[in-house]
Amino acid sequence: MINKLQGRIPDSLKPVLKPLYHKLILSPLHLRLKRRVVKPKTRNELWEFWRHPDPEEGRNLPTHYLRGEERSQFLVGLIKNYAAPEAKILEIGCNVGRNLNCLFNAGYVNLSAVEISGDAIDLMKQAYPEMARQIRLYNSPVEDIIKNLGDGAFSLIFTMAVLQHIHPDSESIFSEMARITNGYLITCEDEKGITWRHFPRNYKRVFESLGMKQVYQFNCGQVEALGASFWARVFAKHRQG
Repeated sequence: MINKLQGRIPDSLKPVLKPLYHKLILSPLHLRLKRRVVKPKTRNELWEFWRHPDPEEGRNLPTHYLRGEERSQFLVGLIKNYAAPEAKILEIGCNVGRNLNCLFNAGYVNLSAVEISGDAIDLMKQAYPEMARQIRLYNSPVEDIIKNLGDGAFSLIFTMAVLQHIHPDSESIFSEMARITNGYLITCEDEKGITWRHFPRNYKRVFESLGMKQVYQFNCGQVEALGASFWARVFAKHRQG
């Protein structure tokens, strides 16, 4: 089809149209095909990456996550609408604890977190020593921890840019998240991006299929360093009767 169209284009127009053809058709097509052939790694390979990120990918080193105060303040503002300062709160995938420290400074003290990277936790203790001393930390893949947490153990659970990295073999943790919250669940995740370590999902469909009810959603296009592919969603625990 393309060859036939090319044969109908006057030679005088080809130098003008060629750059547009590459920019508007070939380049987007190449990107779409590239996304489709991304081969995800195994769950163990994914765990190892987050335990020891490649230094060449500096955005994933623990030191990178010390930055991003705007994102944390956005998250804290959202949490304040659904949890009192005494609420028992769990963050899944806290990295160096920037979000937790913002919550701590806002008066929240009953905090827990799961983090796979020992290096990130070591940096947390250096960067936010007071907060790190007063929270409960689980240094392990969430898959190994969450199944041992009690039903309704937390008033609120939240994630930011973490569930998007959960391997398809680990999607059972979503039902565990619904099980261990007694009130709310907040996700702030990229629901479109695809790489070998990004697995996009619509979390409204995920958690409503598990009996929770979405009570708020917000596109993060205006939130610093997040963007329009990120959605913040709040889910409430469905209670019978």
